[in-house]
Amino acid sequence: MARISILGATGKTGQELVHRALDEGHTVTALVRRPEALAVRDERLEVVVGDARDVDVIARVATGQDALIAALGRPESGRTKEEIDDSQSVDVCAISTQHLLDVGPRVGLHRIVLMSTHGAGSSNDGSPYVRELRDKVGNRVRDKDRMEELLASATTDIVWTVIRNPYIYDGPVGTPYGIFEKIELDDTSRVTYADLAAFAISEALEPKHPDTFVTITEPLTGNAA
Repeated sequence: MARISILGATGKTGQELVHRALDEGHTVTALVRRPEALAVRDERLEVVVGDARDVDVIARVATGQDALIAALGRPESGRTKEEIDDSQSVDVCAISTQHLLDVGPRVGLHRIVLMSTHGAGSSNDGSPYVRELRDKVGNRVRDKDRMEELLASATTDIVWTVIRNPYIYDGPVGTPYGIFEKIELDDTSRVTYADLAAFAISEALEPKHPDTFVTITEPLTGNAA
């Protein structure tokens, strides 16, 4: 079994990652800002309270780990542009990624998986799906842009994978999905939290897409490249 750190462990994706990693028998270090928001307790779970933008915190949760999965970002407050407050600048993904690149190799961390979103970085393809996303949550996506730029230009011993997701919904693990380096999504594109977490953990421990940006989505009728 492995030692896995999870950043952003109180978000819906983060909580699914924690539960699944524990269910698989791994030892988990969970970085949170509000410990009361993570209800799970387990003898194999260490909860660290701190800010992922703090380099000392990143060094602490990265030390001695087999892998680290980051599910960071400001949570959305709704589904529509009117419901979501995207007025604030977001920087947690970019800053924490720079810290991981700086301190990870020094503390023995050589494998990371980072959650992005389809529409960030080179997946900003101008499609209707991406235009709508960036119109609703542009500040959040720009933080992912900067995160992806750092990795794309990095010279590092850390082996990384960036997972870009579409809309995430509650559902069982095992719904068929595809993994694509290039694909155009539409408003039917989606993936379950359970499948996203299972794929992230598998990729963290047995990387099939090293140093690659991939999109995970339930199958579409074409549009893949």
